[in-house]
Amino acid sequence: MIAEKKRSSEFLDFLRWLVEDIYGDREHVYLFLDNCSIHHTKAVREYIENHRDRLTMIWNATYAPNLTLIERFWGHLKRSAIHNYYFETVENLEKAIIKAVETLNRRKNHPLRLHLQTVQNLLKVA
Repeated sequence: MIAEKKRSSEFLDFLRWLVEDIYGDREHVYLFLDNCSIHHTKAVREYIENHRDRLTMIWNATYAPNLTLIERFWGHLKRSAIHNYYFETVENLEKAIIKAVETLNRRKNHPLRLHLQTVQNLLKVA
């Protein structure tokens, strides 16, 4: 989910989208999260508590980004697709990100595979 700001309200929107819209009543959702402050606000804790029958949080060790698999992808994305590039438009940036994910996913022996699904395109957010 792409958002203009990184706040607990956007994180709550993400949780609602994931639990209510994507998975519905079909499956229990497990999330592996870092300890970012937006993950620990009162409103987020209440949402997690109210949906504990469908949502389980697994907390990463504090200050351990090397244990968070997505951090490796961000590094790869930065090195391979967006670092030191000028994107004249947001659409060009979005295309570069999608191409990098598709290229990574074509590598059969690579340990990291991603499912990229955006709720809205970057241009609408910008």
